[in-house]
Amino acid sequence: MNKFELDKVMECFGFEKSDNYKINGCNYYHSGKYFTIVNGKTPYELALLIRKKYDNDIYKIRVNGNHESEFPRGDVYEYHIDTIEGLVAFILETQEYYKSQGLYQDLDQVLNLIYSKILRDVRPNISVYDWMLERENRRDYFKTLLSSKTYFDFQLRKRIESFDNAVNPFANNLDVNDSIFITRGYGYCSDNWFSLVDKESDIVLSTIRSLDGFVIKLHIPTEKPFEINVYHYFDKNGEEIAFERYDESGLTRIEYNLTKSMFGEHYGEKHIVTLADKKYIIQNLDKCISLINDVIKRNIVITTNHSRTLKKNK
Repeated sequence: MNKFELDKVMECFGFEKSDNYKINGCNYYHSGKYFTIVNGKTPYELALLIRKKYDNDIYKIRVNGNHESEFPRGDVYEYHIDTIEGLVAFILETQEYYKSQGLYQDLDQVLNLIYSKILRDVRPNISVYDWMLERENRRDYFKTLLSSKTYFDFQLRKRIESFDNAVNPFANNLDVNDSIFITRGYGYCSDNWFSLVDKESDIVLSTIRSLDGFVIKLHIPTEKPFEINVYHYFDKNGEEIAFERYDESGLTRIEYNLTKSMFGEHYGEKHIVTLADKKYIIQNLDKCISLINDVIKRNIVITTNHSRTLKKNK
């Protein structure tokens, strides 16, 4: 959890942005790393209830900052909370314990509100193309990469654009309020990012933007600890598509540098891209786009005449 996410949580509970939030005698503030610190007395009875009710491997509510699954042995005077879900659960249970102003709400309702607030503040409706046009130092170079030389170059560029817009469905003018994705994000400057997590599969769709470019990423967890990652990125070194796979053999990474027209394994020899290589990339991007569209159908919902129906990706 970063500071931006902490502030979005507190905004949903009615607090104005601050470096230190006070709730029921405790101070809540960001560590500067990846967690929120809760400093102040949490009675043993409440601490024990929270520890039993919320799986520490999921919610990451750490007693005294301990990384192990420690049970409280008495009143707790410091927590480290790594996740949005853990922080919301902690606040709701604290409010219920103290009966604070009747603010107790349903956990899922609060989380859905926070996810929407995060999305609204990270400019999700901007496409990769529009983002790059805003980069005065990169846009001319970026435009030169979009010119298609052959039929397969044209087909490949269409797949890349489809992949980018699938990973960020809001670039297709979908409403953030229709999303039921778990959302993570950062949005306090021109560098911003957000990730959409599918609750069913833990597939992650990430859009990361910087002054120099962007990273579009699909993360597919397989049998743990294995995973597949697909990237499209553009930075000061140019544009690239990459396919990664982690399995019992280690890491395999196939890269296509569009700027240099080079193709091959990351740690192996590379060669000038061939027609067969472009077909390989198109086929794999098609598989990714199909998978992402299935995820989108599960997580983008619209309201029509007070009924909720799935919005299909065209």
